[in-house]
Amino acid sequence: MLDSPSLITFHRVLPGVAPRRAGKDAGGTLPHRAAQYCLPSSAASSFGYLVFLPTSFSLIWDGGTDCEIGMEDPETGEENWYPFQELAYPGSFEAWDAIASEGTKGYCPSWITATEIHGLLQIWTGWFVSTSPGHSLLVRAPANLPRPEGFQILEGIVETDRWFGPLFTNIRLLRTGRPIRFDATRPFLQVQPLPREVYADATLNRFEVGEAPGMPPAAWDAYEESLVRPIMHGASSERGRYARAARKRAHAEMREAEGKCPHRPEGTPTQPP
Repeated sequence: MLDSPSLITFHRVLPGVAPRRAGKDAGGTLPHRAAQYCLPSSAASSFGYLVFLPTSFSLIWDGGTDCEIGMEDPETGEENWYPFQELAYPGSFEAWDAIASEGTKGYCPSWITATEIHGLLQIWTGWFVSTSPGHSLLVRAPANLPRPEGFQILEGIVETDRWFGPLFTNIRLLRTGRPIRFDATRPFLQVQPLPREVYADATLNRFEVGEAPGMPPAAWDAYEESLVRPIMHGASSERGRYARAARKRAHAEMREAEGKCPHRPEGTPTQPP
């Protein structure tokens, strides 16, 4: 929808920490050995981009329809509390109208909105987002980060190449009567671009469920190769064995793709290993 060579583009509206590529160590929370040697964990942690809230705040929920927000007074440093159903970010309406097109003035998104479902809120991150054609965006909690206390982020997939709008998410409050803290210095969301065919029904409906006796000989051979032989040769506890093999495969696939690149003139050498 938007003409950009990037896989994903973030457009800032509210202040705050800019989105960044997620890291293999899950923000330093994964043990060093896991980040270095456990490729499944590090790959999941680094898949996508981390998004932050525009400011820190606290919420108190009564378990029903009433919710209050606590925000720090910049002059006194004290936390002031206000009841709300739909809340605008401070100063956002004026800032929006100063930059918006004529057709969108007066339509700044709300920051936090209480839905009709008790304890379910919608929170805007302060960003708009778009993705390249054919890519949707999985919006979820940060991978492998300890879950914050008091709320749950509900996951969703948005066709951000076709629908352009604010990057928001729904959260479910899990605690009543006590403040729930939202920290703007801590990643709030992890967003992951997905080719649309990956989650299409036509793709996901192609699955099988079988019994172990029915596994083909190739499956037993693969199990022997991946687990039995390393155990027999004393290599099963070798650190990073899976990660090294995966990186070697990725490097070979990259070199093969370079060799087949239609934009490379015939006879042009590929990069050295």
